[in-house]
Amino acid sequence: MNVDTTDSAPQLIVTSKSTQPHRWRLHVLSSPDRTWRGRILDLPAQGTSIGRVAPEGTSSQIADSTLSRQHLELEPLPDNSGVRLRDLGSHNGTLRGGVRVTTAVIGDGAVLRFGDSVAVLECDAGQSLAFSTPTADVPGRSVVARRLRAALDSAARDRTPVLLVGPTGAGKEFAAQEIHRRAGREGPLVRIHGASIASTEAAATVFGTLQTPGLLQTAAGGAVLLDGLDDLDAEWQPVLLRALEERRVPTHAPSGSHVHDVLWIATASDALEEKVQDGRVRRDLAARFLSHRIRVAPLAERAADLFELADALLVTPTGDPWTSFLLPDAVEAMLLRAWPDNLRELLAVLRHLRRQYVGAALGADALPEQPSRPKDALELTLAQQSSRNSPDGEALHKLLKRYHGNVEKVAAHFGRHRKQIYRWLERAGIGDRALTEYRRGEGA
Repeated sequence: MNVDTTDSAPQLIVTSKSTQPHRWRLHVLSSPDRTWRGRILDLPAQGTSIGRVAPEGTSSQIADSTLSRQHLELEPLPDNSGVRLRDLGSHNGTLRGGVRVTTAVIGDGAVLRFGDSVAVLECDAGQSLAFSTPTADVPGRSVVARRLRAALDSAARDRTPVLLVGPTGAGKEFAAQEIHRRAGREGPLVRIHGASIASTEAAATVFGTLQTPGLLQTAAGGAVLLDGLDDLDAEWQPVLLRALEERRVPTHAPSGSHVHDVLWIATASDALEEKVQDGRVRRDLAARFLSHRIRVAPLAERAADLFELADALLVTPTGDPWTSFLLPDAVEAMLLRAWPDNLRELLAVLRHLRRQYVGAALGADALPEQPSRPKDALELTLAQQSSRNSPDGEALHKLLKRYHGNVEKVAAHFGRHRKQIYRWLERAGIGDRALTEYRRGEGA
């Protein structure tokens, strides 16, 4: 990624280690108060208040004229299953997921807007703290970003093949570049598209012949990125398997040619296991990637990192960070967007916004419409049920599992307010305990 090197990049607040198994953090992404842009506020167990004035005690003062003196209060629940939000009678109100609320229990990924400040709530179990510093290819200070950098670092220290799994456009190629950099290999990172090896001629270009080395030979001393392991034709899967077994680039070069060890990195879609089950991908080939299978999360699960990713993808016309380039309603709208096409969609939106710029900060009305896309079986079921205003409990459970208990994302999926989603959950008998289990990854 091309990184915006402005000096207003977010800074991580360093706090003493919490004795609680989980802590809640508020990523303040946008604010009229420059000292708060990009700051991460750790929420103490006894709670904290936010406003223009910070009285004695646990409180945070933000120089935002649209905030009330004492605007809102955030208090982690005793069991760490969520955070209780209470608006303190503010003039301009507090918005959760774009809806004004007075009291609510909110969870991981909740998007808050108070005054002209916009923030994302995150539950942090204190994992991978050694990888808190963003890098050019893996920006972000969220728990998701830290875990990804930690996993990539572990893979870079090993010679065994690495598999990066995730949806299209999630940033798997950037993750591969991070592995290559951390591995410190002298050779290049050579990228091969699995789907492109569809004929003998194409395979010869990649694997080489007796007379001519192939593209993979240029990876000597470096790494090979096979983009789309699950798209590789069955005819050529044994060739790749042999290369993985011998830990080298396959070659048909004349005797005496040197073959150098390489690091194998492959990418695959979330449908890899399904393709293994039905025989489209050899099970023994997939098994070669058991040591390091790293999931690259979709953009919808990285709301706290959204604008650091934006700054890395494309610089604004003014050179300022994107959160300074956009009005609060636009920042909030981007955080609530579903992002089905991930980083590719983000880059397209940023380019669209650049074209809209005429010298003033842009509002939500400048954002392009959400693109349409083919729906999978679950989404078609949900769409049909949504049209009848009555999704059943099974469909809600599946969607909660998909979005890790994030009700904001369920609401965005249906195009409804969170209040309607909670009414459906209540009707289906899905309570706070079930939501907590989904947020912790324990849901059925």
